[in-house]
Amino acid sequence: MKRTLIGLIAFLIIMFPVRIYAEEWSELTGLLDDSLQLVKKKEDEKAIQVLYHFSEQFLSKENENNSKVTPGQIRVVSLAYDKAKQSLAEDSDRQVKVDNMLALQLAVDAQVSKYQPLWMERERKIMNAFSQVEKAMEKDDDGQFQQTLNTFLNEFNIIYPSLMIALPENEAQRVNAHLSYLDEFRNVMLKTKGGQMQLGIIKGDLQKIFHTVKKDEIAPSLIWFMTITGGLILFTLTYVGWRKYKGEREKRRSNLHSKDR
Repeated sequence: MKRTLIGLIAFLIIMFPVRIYAEEWSELTGLLDDSLQLVKKKEDEKAIQVLYHFSEQFLSKENENNSKVTPGQIRVVSLAYDKAKQSLAEDSDRQVKVDNMLALQLAVDAQVSKYQPLWMERERKIMNAFSQVEKAMEKDDDGQFQQTLNTFLNEFNIIYPSLMIALPENEAQRVNAHLSYLDEFRNVMLKTKGGQMQLGIIKGDLQKIFHTVKKDEIAPSLIWFMTITGGLILFTLTYVGWRKYKGEREKRRSNLHSKDR
């Protein structure tokens, strides 16, 4: 029984810092959501003030000795932050400001939400935009192709910082290679078979990114912890119930013996 309780306590000690870590980062994503809502209301100055507050909180976490944020992840968030702040300070298109703020929020969320990140909710928009690119290529319409490609890239840029945080290095490099190809060869893709083939490869990698994350939404280690915890709790409750039943039975026997005397 003591070993069981020790095991349960050890599990709670392990999981408690994880919960604290998630709650601390939830505060940061909450600040960014506040800033995003202000941008949508065209209150850019207030949104910038909230961004400054976010920056202070983020830097304080970065300087913590037990920080789980890597230098690469800090760089990604910092670049997304600078881009969002710059667009708010300039006379940019409203949608550009909203998209840049959203990209920052999704990137910070990707840092803590490893199994249900918000950027995954953009899958339909990303794939629908890519589908329009494919249709334009099938029609061999260069004007429509360039327009739909711009739309796709705008949608993809919203989740790009999140991908740089969430994906393994080799997959992140592959994403960057695809973007470089589209930027360099977009004007000749309709004229070559290689362009059509590359578009198919990009589509496959996009589907792989979204489907792989979905498959890993519940980590095996988390399932193991949940199973062990459930077993420990069930065993503890059963043991306590059995001890209580045994104690009451012995008490009744003792009372019967007393009456017989």
